[in-house]
Amino acid sequence: MLPAPGVALLALGSPERCRALGAELVGAGYGPVLHAAPADVGAAAARTGPGDLAVVECGPPAGGPGCSPAVAALRTAGWRHIVVIGADSRPSAVVGALTTGAGAYLVATVPEPVGPAATGTGTPGSGGRRPRTVVDVAGREQVLSLREIEVVELAAEGLGNVEIGREMGLSALTVKSHLARMTRRLGARDRAHLVLLALRSGVLS
Repeated sequence: MLPAPGVALLALGSPERCRALGAELVGAGYGPVLHAAPADVGAAAARTGPGDLAVVECGPPAGGPGCSPAVAALRTAGWRHIVVIGADSRPSAVVGALTTGAGAYLVATVPEPVGPAATGTGTPGSGGRRPRTVVDVAGREQVLSLREIEVVELAAEGLGNVEIGREMGLSALTVKSHLARMTRRLGARDRAHLVLLALRSGVLS
C-alpha cells in the first residue's frame, strides 16, 4: 500500500491556479496545502519543514540562477517530491533543476489550439476555442477528447469519480478508466499531477 500523501506546498504565480490545484490536492488526501509566493520558496521551505509535495513556478532566469536555489532549499528542508514549472525551456535549465533535486520539470508553454478548437467550430457547449492538447511530462503534445477535458475539469473542482459520473451521465468505473488512461498517456504520477498538466497547458480555465 502506498503511503498517504502529506503536506503540500504550492508556489504558483496565479492565485486562481493555486486555488484550483489546492482543492484537487485536498481531494486527493493531501493536507494541509500551504501557499507561498514563488520568490519566497526558500523561506517557506525553511519555515514549514519537511513536506510531501512542492510545486514551484519559476520565471525566466534573466541571467540569474533559475529554479535551482528554490529546489535546493526545498530538498535541504526535506521535501520528498518537487515539481518545477519553468518558463525556461533550455536543456540546461531543465537539467539544472533535476540535478538539484526536482522530480519533474514542466515547461510553462501553452500550445496553439488545433483542429476545430482553433476555429471555434467544436462541439456546441464544449468551449470550442479552448486548447484541446496537453503537454505531457516528456514535453510532447497529447490531444484530449472533449469528454476527457470535461472529466479533468470536474476533477479539478474536487469532485470524486461518482460525482463526476453523475454530472456526465457515466458510471464511476468509466470515469476511473478515463482518468487512468489520461494519466498513463501524459506520464502523470497521479490525479493531482494530471490536473496540474492540464492547468499548465491551458485546458482548464
